This record gives sequence, structure tokens and C-alpha cells, in this order.
Amino acid sequence: MRSVIFLVVFSAIGCGGKPALPSIAEISGTVNLDGQPLADGYMYFKTVETGVIERFDISNGEFKGKAQIGPRRVEIICNRPKMTFIYGKNVEIADNIIDPAFNLESTLTADVTAEGPNRFTFDVKKKQD
Repeated sequence: MRSVIFLVVFSAIGCGGKPALPSIAEISGTVNLDGQPLADGYMYFKTVETGVIERFDISNGEFKGKAQIGPRRVEIICNRPKMTFIYGKNVEIADNIIDPAFNLESTLTADVTAEGPNRFTFDVKKKQD
């Protein structure tokens, strides 16, 4: 019985090696909103299967950073304050001005490679009010 327990514990621990870290690469690029550089916002590079997410700030239409290598889903967000009436009060909320086709319902993708250059351009549109 002890040998069975030992094998189970040893198998769970492995040979003492640490799991390999995912490979990452430098990325950069531009985001245009209705044909003009997006003044500010942020974006996510996501691996839907594993749940890996990286966030990149966008400033003057540019972003850069490090992302996991592989095919990634891209979501772009640009929040602006908006007044709304809730529970009898006017309340300021963050309103994403980017069309959901480029975030919640995004089909934007980026294939991050070890070889690079990993420079991406994304053209997005404002949501219709």
C-alpha cells in the first residue's frame, strides 16, 4: 500500500522540474477609430482555450508590450464618462464607445510569433447610439 501511495505522490510532484513558462514575444501596433488614431483606451490579447489574457494600454493610437506566442483574440475598449438615470439619480458610468464587434463580440485576431515582427494594425468603429 505504501508503494502505491508513493507512486501517486511522486507522479503528482513529477521529477522536481518546474513547468515550462509560456513563450512570449514583443508586440506593438496601432489602433484607429473611424480612420483616426485612438486617443486612449486599452486592449486585451486573449487565448480563449486557456484563459490567458494580457492587457495593453493604447495612447495616441499606439500600443506595445509582451504577449504569449500563438493565435490570440483581440478586444479593444475605450471608455468615456456617460450620465445615466439609475434609482432616481443621475449617475456617471463608464461607457465603451467602441462597437461590440471589436470587443464583446470581437472577431479580431493576432498571430503572435517568435520570429516577429508582431506589429499589428486594428481599425475599429464607434458604436451606434
